[in-house]
Amino acid sequence: MNIGLEAIISLIGFLVVSLVVNFFQLRRTEQLSHKNQLLVALRKLDVVTLANNDLKIICQDIVNIVREELGYSFGVIALPDHQAGGIRRVAISYSSKVNSILQALPIRFHDQVVPFEVKDNLLIRAFFEKQVFHSANMHDIQKGVLSEEVSKGIQEKMGVKTVYVYPLLTSDNVIGVIYYGLKARKEEVSNLEFDAMESFKNEVSRILDNILLYKDLRETSDALLAANQKLREVDKLKDDFVSIASHELRTPMTVIRSYAWMVLHKSDMPLSKTVEKYVVRILTSTERLINLINDMLNVSRIESNRIDINPEPVNLLSLINDIIDEVYFSKSIEKNIQFVVFEKQVPKVFADPAKLRQIFLNLVGNSLKFTPAGGKITFNFFTDGKVVETAISDSGVGMSKEDLSKLFSKFGRLDNSYTAAATSGGTGLGLYISRNLIELMHGKIWATSEGLNKGSTFTVSMPVATTDILKDIDKYRIKPEGEAKGLEPVAI
Repeated sequence: MNIGLEAIISLIGFLVVSLVVNFFQLRRTEQLSHKNQLLVALRKLDVVTLANNDLKIICQDIVNIVREELGYSFGVIALPDHQAGGIRRVAISYSSKVNSILQALPIRFHDQVVPFEVKDNLLIRAFFEKQVFHSANMHDIQKGVLSEEVSKGIQEKMGVKTVYVYPLLTSDNVIGVIYYGLKARKEEVSNLEFDAMESFKNEVSRILDNILLYKDLRETSDALLAANQKLREVDKLKDDFVSIASHELRTPMTVIRSYAWMVLHKSDMPLSKTVEKYVVRILTSTERLINLINDMLNVSRIESNRIDINPEPVNLLSLINDIIDEVYFSKSIEKNIQFVVFEKQVPKVFADPAKLRQIFLNLVGNSLKFTPAGGKITFNFFTDGKVVETAISDSGVGMSKEDLSKLFSKFGRLDNSYTAAATSGGTGLGLYISRNLIELMHGKIWATSEGLNKGSTFTVSMPVATTDILKDIDKYRIKPEGEAKGLEPVAI
């Protein structure tokens, strides 16, 4: 009897272990299936992005991937149409069922604009609140366009039980929304599917941001060519940049950077030291290319008069100390660079604080690149009551007279001995951008050096914020005729 009981217990234990093993095997298989599904979808995104730069075509390709690869009933992309005063649906996943439904609608799909005023429509909420929403009622995304009866009929024909609405976010703003139709209720959707929807949305945001940027810069180029034929050469350079950097470089480089980051931080398996070293190099190289594109964007915006200047009194000592705090732990501590500020009582200068900060970040970053470990960077000030001169001196490699003459020209770092001494990569555009910004604010910049290996000094002269200047402050403001564009951040 005891033997029989022990056998039963043993059999039960075996069955329990088998069930647990089978459960985890099924769970692992499900995870791999979802990951593979997402990777295939992301790969197709790469392909369609590299093959085309037309916004409508790419949006259509994206929503087709939602249905074909992610397996949802449909996907829709909607973008803001400010002239129409709302969010316009621009693409929906193609299928015979969807096509038949669209043909029966009282309003053509591409004519459907959800007014910004319809605050309870989930597309409008996602756009303005930058939040993810879901609903079991499709009318929540049709309010302001289609009646509740029509929405209910569409939902029944599609067999959709839940709709998820995601804002397409960039570093600056919301560029649109994407929503997915699922044949499952919210409680039936796994965390893996939520992750897939979120990851896919993030890649779509990056892609559309780049395409819209390309379109915006191309339109700017066309406008400049029409306005001033004498700028043909400059416009040609900008056109080449828009075509090559924005489309051929920025889009794939962003994808490569994302994948490299995922391999380093989200890999399912440990990386060997050698492989990790190579992936880090890939990540570093792609970031350099993206920084090049950012600098080129800044050049384009400055040369096409698309930035604004809003000067005000600026405390230089406070600004310099803030910049030192910002860059110290990111770079100087690695090379044991010492910062020295000769604090003096100097009047406030008259400048745009954001642009002046960009200038000094460029200059400090430049000094860090060309100053060896254990070096020193000093900040000194001089004023005659009319201007304040800020001198940034380093104990770096110094410059020859030939290098000094080229320093503030576009790509002035290229093909000279000063470039070869850099301890990190750069674009050669930082000083060119700084000079243009300073001149827009009625200031001056110059560089001096006693020669190679004797350090360099960059001096920025800005007007004092006198009472007379502040009385005529509007005269010093610069407002572009079109939409003002902010500057891309400085990479230190």
